[in-house]
Amino acid sequence: MSKIEEQMQKASKTLATMLDYLGLDASLKTEEKGSKIALIVSSEDAGRIIGRKGQALENLQLLLNRMMLKTDEEFPKIMIDIDGYTRKERGGRSERGERGERGGRGERGERGERGERSERGADNEEMLKQQALDAAKEVKRWGDPVTLPPMNAHDRRIIHITLQEEVELQTESLGEGAKKSVVISLKK
Repeated sequence: MSKIEEQMQKASKTLATMLDYLGLDASLKTEEKGSKIALIVSSEDAGRIIGRKGQALENLQLLLNRMMLKTDEEFPKIMIDIDGYTRKERGGRSERGERGERGGRGERGERGERGERSERGADNEEMLKQQALDAAKEVKRWGDPVTLPPMNAHDRRIIHITLQEEVELQTESLGEGAKKSVVISLKK
């Protein structure tokens, strides 16, 4: 077995153990992506593994990289991909794979062609819908209410509409001013 195959196997086994300790079911696949190792994770608990704004995923990836580097200083960088969601290293921005790439902007945020706003608006809407569905799954699983970060009326409306068919859940806007939080909870 080559060194990279051993490293891929070690990274995969370590991540599987970490997820198991966290009580999360997931299936893992490893791929070599240039000088990096990509761990592709499929899970019903994707929302919990990714966390709010991708922070749980970012922390998991950081911890895994540090653990691997501690045992082997030449260990390749590890990227974790959960159901098409990955974290970029630069600035911690999220990158959507299969569900819709961020379109039209370069690295420095230049303006693209006309129509870019509507493309970004569609990306934002999909992201909000996914955030609502992930939060709903978490509420159903654990029974505790989830409070989403403060957002404008348009974004809150998308959350409410996305979850209106969920018979066991209720959504409520809380807060003062233009930006309010949406609380998703079980119906009483």
